[in-house]
Amino acid sequence: MMLRQLLTGGYFSCITEDSLTFTSWAWQFTEALKEGIIYPRWLPLNSWGYGSPIFILYAPLAFYLVAFFNIFTGSIITAMNITKFLALFMSGAGMFFLVREFYSDKIALLTSSFYIVFPYNIFQFYFVGTFASTISFVWFAPIILFTYRSMMDRRHKDVLYAGLCYGGLILTHIINAYMFTFILVAFILFMSIAKKEYKKVMNIFFIMSIGILLSAVYMLPVLFERQFFTLSSYISYGYNYSYYFILPDMTHNLPQDSLWPVYYNTIIFFIIFFTILLFISLTRMVRVRHTEILEESHSVNNFFLGAALWSLFLLLGLSTFIWEHIPFFKYIQFPYRWLNITTFAIVFLSALIFLSQNIFNTGKTKRNLFMVLLFLTCLILDYRYINTAHIFTKEFLMPVKPVNWVNELPVWVAQDKIDNREDIKQRAVVYEGAGYAEVMAWKSAERVISITAKEPLTVRIRTFNFPGWKAYVDSKETEIKTEIKTEYGTGAMLIDIPEGKHTLLIRFEDTPIRYYAKLVSIASLFMLVVFYAFTRKSDRSIKQESRNIFHV
Repeated sequence: MMLRQLLTGGYFSCITEDSLTFTSWAWQFTEALKEGIIYPRWLPLNSWGYGSPIFILYAPLAFYLVAFFNIFTGSIITAMNITKFLALFMSGAGMFFLVREFYSDKIALLTSSFYIVFPYNIFQFYFVGTFASTISFVWFAPIILFTYRSMMDRRHKDVLYAGLCYGGLILTHIINAYMFTFILVAFILFMSIAKKEYKKVMNIFFIMSIGILLSAVYMLPVLFERQFFTLSSYISYGYNYSYYFILPDMTHNLPQDSLWPVYYNTIIFFIIFFTILLFISLTRMVRVRHTEILEESHSVNNFFLGAALWSLFLLLGLSTFIWEHIPFFKYIQFPYRWLNITTFAIVFLSALIFLSQNIFNTGKTKRNLFMVLLFLTCLILDYRYINTAHIFTKEFLMPVKPVNWVNELPVWVAQDKIDNREDIKQRAVVYEGAGYAEVMAWKSAERVISITAKEPLTVRIRTFNFPGWKAYVDSKETEIKTEIKTEYGTGAMLIDIPEGKHTLLIRFEDTPIRYYAKLVSIASLFMLVVFYAFTRKSDRSIKQESRNIFHV
């Protein structure tokens, strides 16, 4: 499925902006790590050379994986493709272990293979899936698996594992994490009621608390510092969720060469494909409902049937009241994002199809023919998507280009005021007074400038004055002028320099919220390690108690 990506030195996507964006981010993130910055947040090439604190808004884990594989490949694009390969493989592996919790190894292997070749997954990996979004798929199955185990037995470590995976999902893709939170909460509530284990509802609090505490290094800054960004543009014209409903068809509100009008019919096809598989699964659920082998999976199957139907409902205009009234729901932007949840739910339900083929089709030929036809249909569609996917070559993407998104601009910056046609090499200039400035070093989160001032002067730095930047003149901290004295419109830094020769050091440092967020994550990780040690001891006691009962 991923062979073309592994053998081709390019990035696959149908959107030019996405390809340029993610390769640029990955390269800048990796370069910042090479400079010794443990958690890069500032990308210096963005926004016409003014830089941008992208990784305050965006989760970093997928880009850490790229940096890791870049060590061995020396190529950002190859590292990204290996990361995507790993994501698809681990997604299938996660599905295998989840299904094996209820069915045989054979059914689990068929279902996980089905997940890997499932056409909508391949469509995501080759066409419309954003980079971090596709990587986040690896967390769906483990979260449900460990949550289920935590509700079926007394092993506290399963709550810990579920929380760790939930934190991993947050650190990989915040929108998918937000969406999957509804699935997680609904799953715990549903299973608590179905099993009449009402105390297990508290697992919602424990799992989410663990995940949020571990991911605090990212979550707290994005919650407290999002006020500094023009996030309203995420739900403005062009990104309004109502334009992306399946019904009513609102594609006429968007340029006809944009993503949604071009792939609207493709999404309709997938809706039909999902509906057919859902219908087959439902008939199998009815047919095998009294089968003893389904006693454990019956409630889970019912839940995923509801989850699939719910996620499809959110693609219809009838769901507008939900999009309007649930906090942050509009920031999902595109209702078809929910098809990732639909895919996960339907593939899990497909285990019923494979199981019923073994139970009711006694003829081996008939049973195998159905399997071959189902997988062959997927492979034909996959071949079409893989063969026709547009590739952005290494020559096009490298060296990386600046990414200029309005969404990530600080609120005090006016796009029309930015000197975006100016030579970006003019990084430091004398704004007022007599003298000159020479850039000695310009790193991801640090600038060193030699200044000769014939009189007190003000230097203009081609970097947004964003919270966290600190300036030092000859190792003495000086104030970076705040909102009133920041250059109007552009948001560029303006720094006063006294007369004489000086070295100006500007560094992007942690604000109090970023600093304490790191401490929260580190402390949480330490506490969980200690807690894990105690849970292992508790689990051993439970096992010994079980052995004693068995012997009695």
